[in-house]
Amino acid sequence: MRALAEFKGVGRRFQRYGEVAGAGGGSFTLIDDYGHHPAEMAATLEAARGAFPGRRIVLAFQPHRYTRTRDCFEDFVKVLSTADGLLLAEVYAAGEAPIVAADGRTLARAIRVAGKVEEDVADMPARILDVARDGDVVITMGAGSIGGVPGRLASVER
Repeated sequence: MRALAEFKGVGRRFQRYGEVAGAGGGSFTLIDDYGHHPAEMAATLEAARGAFPGRRIVLAFQPHRYTRTRDCFEDFVKVLSTADGLLLAEVYAAGEAPIVAADGRTLARAIRVAGKVEEDVADMPARILDVARDGDVVITMGAGSIGGVPGRLASVER
């Protein structure tokens, strides 16, 4: 029982980083998740809405692999369209060659939420601070290099 009581959860699965100071004052809640398949993503967004009712959900997502982006394209469009705000990183290739029409820009054009594609995930912390409002829940999500973004948010000059 003690082990269960002390269990901290699994890293990068709805991992809460706490409150982050916003660029214009106020703060937002930061969560990181490894989800990179539309079904996982939908479950995470649903959990966020349940845990933080009435709050705006901003998703910073990095697609993982061109083949997955191509094969699940319509499902990605559907789930990404449910976010209140969206920042897309370019696809994390994981060794794959680019596939025409399976990139971040094509995905952004198909999504019904105003979003921006960030070519370099290293710029994502600054973009998050540009977009996040006081009281938002910001979720960084993906299996690629976006996993380093939450730790870098603290070092961005405001």
